[in-house]
Amino acid sequence: MKLHLIRHGKAEQGTIETTDINRKLSTKGIKQTTQLGNYLTKLNDIEVWCSDAIRTRETLFSIQKSCQFSNVNYFFDLYLCSKVDLLSLLWKRKSEEDLIIIGHNFGISDLLSYFADTPLEMRTSEYYCLDFGNLARNETSQGTGSIVDYYRPQV
Repeated sequence: MKLHLIRHGKAEQGTIETTDINRKLSTKGIKQTTQLGNYLTKLNDIEVWCSDAIRTRETLFSIQKSCQFSNVNYFFDLYLCSKVDLLSLLWKRKSEEDLIIIGHNFGISDLLSYFADTPLEMRTSEYYCLDFGNLARNETSQGTGSIVDYYRPQV
């Protein structure tokens, strides 16, 4: 099983009128996610879990211009969730197929760090792929994932 982790693109600064969940991608974020989509063209027919925030939805929309995903699910529970919440969702998942998660810091970085067993902090539009070999999703634990791919747009 492979787990693909993506942190959303650079977002606009919040304002008094805009709640955090409604922040959109900035011009830089749109450029980042377009480049990321071009890099990820090899990822097709993979299930996607995406936070319900506007910036993660826009990140996915931009990536989908280059990729075709089989099943896209939006979860409010992924919005600013912790590593513990992400692990719970992953371990309850029925499928053993590869998965893409588009989320936020610090939960997504903490999840990456946990599985890779090294401290990592994902920057905007950063992508990591973890390979768990023959482990089932509920057999994964700290240090059981190997980083096999990485990309960050240079914008």
